Amino acid sequence: MASESSHDQQNSKGENQSSESTHHAPPSASHNFYPAMGYPPSMSYPPPPGQYSGYPPPGYYPYAHAPPAAAYYNATAHRQQMPSGFSRCFFTTIILLTILIFTSSIVMWLVLRPQLPVFHVDNFSVSNFNATLTTFTANWEANLTVRNPNTKLTIEFGELQNFVFYKEDYLLASATAPRPFSLETRTSGVINAKLSANSKDNLVENWVLDKLAKERGNGSVSFNFRMLFWTTFRSGLWWKRHLSMKVLCEDIQVTFVGASSDGNIAANGGRDCLVFV
Repeated sequence: MASESSHDQQNSKGENQSSESTHHAPPSASHNFYPAMGYPPSMSYPPPPGQYSGYPPPGYYPYAHAPPAAAYYNATAHRQQMPSGFSRCFFTTIILLTILIFTSSIVMWLVLRPQLPVFHVDNFSVSNFNATLTTFTANWEANLTVRNPNTKLTIEFGELQNFVFYKEDYLLASATAPRPFSLETRTSGVINAKLSANSKDNLVENWVLDKLAKERGNGSVSFNFRMLFWTTFRSGLWWKRHLSMKVLCEDIQVTFVGASSDGNIAANGGRDCLVFV
């Protein structure tokens, strides 16, 4: 009897423990969990604007590392700025042609060895010269020999602009000779220039008139004769070079005899001129 009652007690304990374990088993993840009695339900907030339930948040990247934005921008900009093959070929061709033309010009200049023409004053005279404080008149005539020293190049001269200066830079008269001419290799030519001045057309300052009158009283007056023109050096039909030249024939002494208004340089007063390009 005693064994039976103890066995019954053990069975009742096991049933009670089984029922308690069944009653207090924790809820599984598959069951809905309801809050305990006496507590308010949890508050949920709506998703922020632009974000919807079920989508990843902004900036989320499913891989380990997102590529840097700067690298993508630089690669795109490089592809956009890369010139096309046609543009590269075009600019390369232009550069090569420029180098070729420049090099060929230098080579031809060295082969042909251009030399500047030589100018020499043969005669320089003044007529009707009158320099007073109220009147200034003068007529100049210059005869120059120009020589082409080149053996392979002809020289073509364009329109000549002639000037007579007193001292360094005081202009007394100017004239234009519109007849161009040319010189073959190793040949010479003559330039004849005529200029005139009077107080009506060209007002001369009193200090200049005073100096001219004093020099005239001493028997001679110094003038500067200058020319400006364009020239073309040519070798056949395939090579030519244009140059602007300035010829300076400085300090030409004109001698007057007595009270005559006409003067001329001495028989051996001719001189070579300076040539600038």
